[in-house]
Amino acid sequence: MSEISKLEQDLTIKKIDSETINISIMNNEMLMAIVGQFDQNLKSLSKLTNTDVYFRGNSITSKGKKENLSTFSEAIKFLVNKFLVTNIIEKEDIVLSVRK
Repeated sequence: MSEISKLEQDLTIKKIDSETINISIMNNEMLMAIVGQFDQNLKSLSKLTNTDVYFRGNSITSKGKKENLSTFSEAIKFLVNKFLVTNIIEKEDIVLSVRK
């Protein structure tokens, strides 16, 4: 299976309104790597992108300005791709995902 179709299977990004997006990650192992221990990775992403992030189940909701939400969703896509290639997310990857 190619990486693109794997990404489409595991990741769903929905725009709720102009200041809210919802991201669903179906692969639990990937989700836990992206979220991090005690949600630390999401907290870091929230600070770096200046968004409010809420996490429950396999759903991540982010609220903020349109350009910040775009940065946040691109960071999540970067982290999903990183996980598909290496099966690990490191702290440096969080910063790299926002500044790429």
